Amino acid sequence: MSYQRMDQMPDLQGQLYWLAEPQKGLLETLYEHEPDPDPVQLFEDTSFAAQASQSPLLFKLSARGKLVPSLASDPQKLSGLLIATHAPRTALLDQLRGLLEARFLQGRKALLRYYDPRVASYLLPTCTGDLQARWLGPISEITWYGGTWADEAGGSEQWHRLTQVQQAEAKASSAPLSLNETQLQRLVDQGYEHFAWRWLASHKGYEMTQVLDWIKAGMAAGHTEQKSLNAWLDSQTMVQGEQHG
Repeated sequence: MSYQRMDQMPDLQGQLYWLAEPQKGLLETLYEHEPDPDPVQLFEDTSFAAQASQSPLLFKLSARGKLVPSLASDPQKLSGLLIATHAPRTALLDQLRGLLEARFLQGRKALLRYYDPRVASYLLPTCTGDLQARWLGPISEITWYGGTWADEAGGSEQWHRLTQVQQAEAKASSAPLSLNETQLQRLVDQGYEHFAWRWLASHKGYEMTQVLDWIKAGMAAGHTEQKSLNAWLDSQTMVQGEQHG
């Protein structure tokens, strides 16, 4: 299988890198555990360079470093992706930067935050078969801890592993990144589940699947604004209470 979920961090082969968004304790932890992480901003030399303060950082990990064992023992300490490759860092950077701008729906463009483990949990499992060459290029494996909003609501976060089945390409693809219908639907699912997760944070005792059904019914009924949809969800709890009263 090219995509797997597992309870423990898998064994990682090849040169390892850590790709992570700015977060509390990131630099301190990296420099504490790695002899020379040499961070590079992913947004550098891209159309997103002006948002440098929000750029994820790519760190090179050493065989003598301790970040991987630290993450294995405490996977929630930092949020990011572990990336394995046999290619030079320049080729890896080209590949990762080539995934930043996604095209969809008649040529529209958007920043794709695939480097967020939660977004990765929606998108990367779809990158199998013919999609792997474009999405992985010179990357042999991507590993991360976490899950979808639904996983978090259900307490079922795990390690995830996407392995390139065919031989990794020597260099990054230059073709524009286009999202297919399955990937677009996964992003829609992410939006629904995030809304449900936020609502559940203040409404205990309901199942994510039930709330998602209510959200979809509410959207179909025209409740497309946040305030209106929240009111719709609240009304559904009242209906359910009357039915079970």
